[in-house]
Amino acid sequence: MATQKNKALGKLRSEERVLGYIFASPWLIGLIILGVFPIALSFYLSFTNYDMLGAPGFIWFTNYRILLSNDSLFYTALFNTLYHVAISVPLGLLVGIILALLLNSKIKGMGIYRTIYYLPNVVSVVAMSLLWLWLFQPSFGLVNNLLSPIYNFFKMEPLLWYQSSDMSKITLILMGLWTAGGSMIIYLAQMQDIPSELYEAADIDGANGLQKIFKITIPLMTPSIVFNFIRGLIGGFQDLTVSYIMTKGGPGHSTYYYSYYLFDKMMSDNAMGMASAMAWILLVITLVITMGALSLNKYVFYLGDQS
Repeated sequence: MATQKNKALGKLRSEERVLGYIFASPWLIGLIILGVFPIALSFYLSFTNYDMLGAPGFIWFTNYRILLSNDSLFYTALFNTLYHVAISVPLGLLVGIILALLLNSKIKGMGIYRTIYYLPNVVSVVAMSLLWLWLFQPSFGLVNNLLSPIYNFFKMEPLLWYQSSDMSKITLILMGLWTAGGSMIIYLAQMQDIPSELYEAADIDGANGLQKIFKITIPLMTPSIVFNFIRGLIGGFQDLTVSYIMTKGGPGHSTYYYSYYLFDKMMSDNAMGMASAMAWILLVITLVITMGALSLNKYVFYLGDQS
C-alpha cells in the first residue's frame, strides 16, 4: 500500500515538474535565443576574421594579439573609459547620498521635490544629450551665460566645455550627475528603513546631526552604497550614447570610450571578429573590477548583524 502511494506521489511530482518546465519554457527559450546563443556566437567569432560579408575564418588569437600589442587606439579608448568610471562613479555616489539626506526631511511638498530630482532618469539619453549640448554650448549656452560674471571678474575666456580636449571628459562627467536621482531613490528607500529608535537613542546620548549621519545613517546605508557602486561600474564601462551624440568621441579622441571603439569596429569597419574580441576583453575587465568591488561587502553593515 505504501509502495503504491509512493509511486503515485512520484508520478504527481514528475507531472508537476513537467508542467513547471512547460510554463517556464517561453522564458527559457528567450534566454537561449537572446542570451546564451549570442554570447556563445560572439565567443566563437572573436577567434575569426568575420567581416559580416563572407564566411568567418578561424584565426585563433590574432584579434586579441592585435588589440593588445598593435592597437594604440585600443588603449586610448580604455584609458578614457577608466578615467570616466574612476571619477564619475564616486562623484555620482556622493551626490546621490547628499540628495537623499536632503530629501529625507519631513516637510510639506517633499514628494514633489523627490519627483523633480528623479525625473531626469525617465528622459531618454538622446534627448538629455541634445539638451546638454545646448546648455554647454560655448558661445550662447546657458552655463557660460550664468558663469559670465565670473569670467569677467577674473578676466578669463569662457570655457569651451565639450569642444576642448582638456574639458570634454569633465563635461560629460558633470552632465552625468543630472541623473543622480536614480541612486538617490535607492538611498532614500534604505534611509527610511532605518529604525527611528536609533536616532532617539542618539539624541538621548547628546549626538548632533553630523554624528547621527556618520555613525548611524551612513553605516546602515552601506548595502545600497555598494550596490550602486557596482551598478555604476558596470554601467560606466558601457557608456556610448552620450559621447556619440555630443562629441563623436572627440575632440582628439578625448571622449572616445571603449564601447564607442567597439561600436566603430563593428559598424564602421565591419570587423565583427575584432569587435567580438573587444567585447570579451571588456567582459574580463568588468568581471575583475566587479569582483574586486564585491570585496567591499566585508565593510557592509546589515541591520541586525551580530558579527
